[in-house]
Amino acid sequence: MPDEIRLQVDGRRYGGWKTVTVTRSLESVAHTFEVSLTEKWPGSETRRPIRAGAPCRVLLNDRAIITGYIDDVEPSYDGSSHGVTISGRSKAGDLVDCSLAGVGGKGLEWSGQTLFQIARDLAGRFGIEVTAATDVGGTFRKERLEPEQTIWEFLERLARIRAVRFVSDADGNLVIIRAGGARVGPALILGETIREAAGKASMRDRFSRYTVLAQGNGSDTFSGDAAAHARGEATDDRVARFRPTSMIADGPADTADCQRRAQWQRNVAWGRSQQATYTVTGWQNDSGPWSPNALVPVRDEWLGINADRLISSVTFKQDEQGQRSKLAVMPAEAFDLVPLPEDDEGESEDTMIWTQGSDS
Repeated sequence: MPDEIRLQVDGRRYGGWKTVTVTRSLESVAHTFEVSLTEKWPGSETRRPIRAGAPCRVLLNDRAIITGYIDDVEPSYDGSSHGVTISGRSKAGDLVDCSLAGVGGKGLEWSGQTLFQIARDLAGRFGIEVTAATDVGGTFRKERLEPEQTIWEFLERLARIRAVRFVSDADGNLVIIRAGGARVGPALILGETIREAAGKASMRDRFSRYTVLAQGNGSDTFSGDAAAHARGEATDDRVARFRPTSMIADGPADTADCQRRAQWQRNVAWGRSQQATYTVTGWQNDSGPWSPNALVPVRDEWLGINADRLISSVTFKQDEQGQRSKLAVMPAEAFDLVPLPEDDEGESEDTMIWTQGSDS
């Protein structure tokens, strides 16, 4: 039987989509969906009672993959047909959109608390639970959420300092992770499982040295005296020419924080310089639905990849071309703090030419 995505609203499940787009990503804390369907049940004159703002769950067969709210309901009709498009996001969409002010319209402050504790305090106000699947690091000396700052901007900044990520789970709650999950199959193989592919090689955002400088303790600005502040550095030996860059840490940070941020910045730049996107038939692999943060073997001579790749985002599509999954992949090191490999072991020489941006 073909897979089916249903939208559950107020205890009722709706199916019969004309088109489906569901996207889950390591890069976006709020997963998204958009479905297009006929406005009336077959043989029924009753309109579907789906309203904007309603709590909902997106189900793949009977398994939840997104829990959140409906953002938009867009009915349409002409002389021969009626339809509606419904879109929404997981619960974390409220964190992306909303800001908070304390007593007197001032910002909110935390002292001596961890990322997990701060996130639990803020997300809990929106009915969102927080769990940690990795070490979240030590406490912050003092952090402040400004009234005009969205909650997600604030939490994302703190997560960068600790070199971790927030993701939404199937129930709409937040999980603090470092990237790199289980290995799944089938492998993405040229001429077999791969339906479409596209790649990108770039040196535009890569540098030979990354330097992160910290703000001074008790200060809201960086004084410019680098010698008086913590700093961290990371190098990318694959960038052959002199291309240094520097940045200010996202708030007060010690030397270890600066070092982690420099490594993270280097690894993300390296990984994003080697992106590929694969389209495969269907929505599931051997272990269940395709999901971000899983490792998948890739065997693609055309793009020169013969190694495991981390799935950074998954988009389920359904339209006149059938059901398919679009998988964005990149090296797992792009989301980790481990040193970059000296050589792409297991990959072809063509890949080295590709990743270095050569025209030869």
